[in-house]
Amino acid sequence: MKNLNDWHIQNENPSHWSFDNGLLSMQVQEGNIFGAGSSDVDNIFIYPVSQLNYSAEVTITLEPTLPFEQAGLGIYWDNDNYIKISKEMFMGEPSIVFVVEQDGQPEIKQLRTFEGTTASVKIEKNDGTITAFLGCNQKRSWQVIGSAKTLNGQAKGLMLYTFSGSSNTPNFAKFSEFQLMS
Repeated sequence: MKNLNDWHIQNENPSHWSFDNGLLSMQVQEGNIFGAGSSDVDNIFIYPVSQLNYSAEVTITLEPTLPFEQAGLGIYWDNDNYIKISKEMFMGEPSIVFVVEQDGQPEIKQLRTFEGTTASVKIEKNDGTITAFLGCNQKRSWQVIGSAKTLNGQAKGLMLYTFSGSSNTPNFAKFSEFQLMS
């Protein structure tokens, strides 16, 4: 990510993020789009993708402490339709979580305990399948976390996001080394 020229920031709150030398730093935002009827969340960064098949990867640095506090990479249709992989605090355990939400009905497809502060994640769209990966050995190899069929309709694009933070005890996520490959 060299610049943010092609990114759209949904519900932008510019005081909660900064971008410098390819590093996007974001305060973990309050709220979460998980489940039907959830509220909007500030600062969802969306990158439009026109290719039918592609992969995107990013390195996320976050030490989540609050329940469901997270940062991640996903494919975004709208708040009730997305596929994402996140680094988050899930049920008291630092984890990598792969979720598909369709028509407001989220499904946790895969959950793995993950103790590190930094995680590299990748989403690959190939024909009708989305596969999520975790980078290993400084991204020299990728471990499949899970896969799912793509959702109906045209996605708005890739998303970088943070959810379930608190303004009383702010935490910050860093996104670096974003790459889109087709």
